[in-house]
Amino acid sequence: MALQGFGGISGPEMSETGLTVPDMNELLSRYNITVAVGCDGGYLPDPAAFAAAAGQSAWSRSATIVSAHLADKIISVVMVTAPDRYAAVAVARAVVSDAIKRQALSSSQSADNRAHHRAEVRRTQLKPAS
Repeated sequence: MALQGFGGISGPEMSETGLTVPDMNELLSRYNITVAVGCDGGYLPDPAAFAAAAGQSAWSRSATIVSAHLADKIISVVMVTAPDRYAAVAVARAVVSDAIKRQALSSSQSADNRAHHRAEVRRTQLKPAS
């Protein structure tokens, strides 16, 4: 019995991975997605801290972000390259959500640091002079 067919594929060659992801030849487009976030109980994040957190979040997703802070909301425009609008919206929402979470975390840490510093200052002021 002779074994055949182990040498190659007849006809045009195609990589094995080419068949595993059909229609993966979509071109990416650039989308500008606007995301508005209202204040939560009268609290809006610090604009500088939010901008820093948003920049990190956007960078990690290969996007860019520009935000405007109003009295009652933050309006962000996230520029992202994606295969379709649905994917672009998902990335934009993730960027803004992550920025809010990062900013809230850094704010709580800095508030803890400020409280610790105030406690240290009080202790040093209350020490009797020797």
